[in-house]
Amino acid sequence: MWVFVLPKPEISNTENAFPLFLYAFQELRDQRVLMVGVSLVMIVLQAFLLTTVINKQGVLRDSSHLPALLYVVLMSCFPEQLSFNPLLFANFFIIIFLNSIFNFFRSDTAVYEVFDAGLFIGIASLFYWPCLFLFPLIWAGLYVLRPFAWQEWLASFIGVFLPFLFFGSILYWFNMLSFNSLKAILEPFYKVEFSTAYNGTYIILFIILVIILMASLFRFSRDLNTFAKVRTRKFLAIVVWFFLFAGLSYLVSVKRTMISLSFLAIPLSVIISNYFLSLKNQLLAELVFLLLLAAVIYNQVLYFLQFSNF
Repeated sequence: MWVFVLPKPEISNTENAFPLFLYAFQELRDQRVLMVGVSLVMIVLQAFLLTTVINKQGVLRDSSHLPALLYVVLMSCFPEQLSFNPLLFANFFIIIFLNSIFNFFRSDTAVYEVFDAGLFIGIASLFYWPCLFLFPLIWAGLYVLRPFAWQEWLASFIGVFLPFLFFGSILYWFNMLSFNSLKAILEPFYKVEFSTAYNGTYIILFIILVIILMASLFRFSRDLNTFAKVRTRKFLAIVVWFFLFAGLSYLVSVKRTMISLSFLAIPLSVIISNYFLSLKNQLLAELVFLLLLAAVIYNQVLYFLQFSNF
């Protein structure tokens, strides 16, 4: 699917970016082919990392590589996603952040795991600032997986604050901390453009994705009490909370484009994988996936033809 990015005049996007991504972008902005290669490799590595976390933690009823397959497809659904963008970096830390939350269930005391979760979400936010809206997922994890302990709740604040303190200290040390630099960094928080950029050809893919999502959520709600392991039920509930908080981040994006929807790729990969694994009719599962893939390719081909003259 990433073949279609090659004729694109612009292959990078700084939407909702924070300083760490902007610095990486400055280093690679003139290396067109390298940016495409790095983007593709990062998505594949994240897909394997996500599958490793899901299978190791026993989130699904059966171990499967479906989350990796679906993650790659969902991260490549729309032409705008085929770009060097801040979510390519942030999602690494978001997946590790999710793994830290799952570890709450295993620990007698989860102070260190909560601190790690806060730390990872703080680092991810320095690449893509809407990641901060996933911070309440730590509290949801504590509520679902742990008895109340005020030390654990406090550790979440310390963890998320530390990367910003460290980054601010670096700026101060190198005499880069000024009113103008702070204004530029904080601009996404107060300069919000409530606009949605989309292509009319996306409607078919949107409809297919919404139908699959509704079927997946319906299957999850119906089968929630049938999972043999309590851990699996609780972990899938955390993933649904993840989806809700990630959707909230889309509503506050500076510019609501398809790249912002990449934030949903992680929870959607797990939720839809659970749906496919629960289908007894294998032929139906194959047909639904092929329909999704065909809609993605259709959009990419139209996009390719649009820029084929460049």
